[in-house]
Amino acid sequence: MHDAETTTTTTTTEADTASAPPVPQGAVRLAVLGGDPAVSQALRRGGALLADAEPGPKQASAALLAQFHYGLASARAGALGDVRLLAQLIAAAQGEAAPVFWPQPDGTLVDAARPEVDPAGLPDLATATAYRQAHLTALARLLAEAETLVLPLGAPTLLTDPASGQVFPRPPAGLHAPDWPEARMSAKDLDAGFARLSAGLQALNPTLRLCLIVLPAPPGARAETRASHALLAARAADWARGTARVRHDPVLDALVGRLLAQGGEAADPDPLAALVVRLCGGADLLDLLAGGAAPPPAAAATDRKQRAKDPERRARRKARAEAKGKTAKVMCEDELLEAFSK
Repeated sequence: MHDAETTTTTTTTEADTASAPPVPQGAVRLAVLGGDPAVSQALRRGGALLADAEPGPKQASAALLAQFHYGLASARAGALGDVRLLAQLIAAAQGEAAPVFWPQPDGTLVDAARPEVDPAGLPDLATATAYRQAHLTALARLLAEAETLVLPLGAPTLLTDPASGQVFPRPPAGLHAPDWPEARMSAKDLDAGFARLSAGLQALNPTLRLCLIVLPAPPGARAETRASHALLAARAADWARGTARVRHDPVLDALVGRLLAQGGEAADPDPLAALVVRLCGGADLLDLLAGGAAPPPAAAATDRKQRAKDPERRARRKARAEAKGKTAKVMCEDELLEAFSK
């Protein structure tokens, strides 16, 4: 697909630009790098205008496009999910890092930064290098033009190159990779990775807004994995507090977790997806609560008052209020979704 991909991508981009429909007023423009493909699918379902820097060939089937990671996010960068991988990717888009390819037993080469994107490999070094450069050029253009970049984060297993210190995704089964050790995940490592990521994005686009989403640990995950996700959530909260134009909200994390848990059973229209889109776009939780809910019937209001008097619910609300400050009005994700859906 490689030659066809390059030709078709250029043609598709020009045609789409010429015939693109008008943008709806108030539409939320987002770009997404990495994460579970269900995140991007949900954002589209919720009405987001999701950027696509590398559109696939129009004549290819949806299954084939997904196999080669077309349309799974705003660029074909792989699952990513770790700020260190993202920082390396941004550095590569700025021309600061040489590509790394892993030779396969059949003589093909795999892009070490995104081994899952082309599972069949690339035929030779010249093709692999040109292919990666085209990807990085598209990525740099995406980041320079984006308004809000959504970064779904998790705790993927990474490999560390002992010689360079760079980290790389563990390849899918069936692909050959060097016998490198797994990368550790400490607060110091994550903070350094985010600092590098933030500086790189600032250089590419000083007005870019960043929305961090910490994805839930997979069902049945080991205690070590759950601890890594908790560490990441804590670090993301600190990054958002200390960095301009960076947002992170645990309520948004929880809502995205619900979206992922729905699988293919999402409603259409999907109020949960629409809510997530608005939060990713920068809307305030309390503003959404005030403006997104219709006035409730008297019976519903009475029921809500009764639930508010429940001692257990009051204790939970008090704990959340104390955590955010005495004057903060706290709303859990259940109540927000309930109000927004009415």
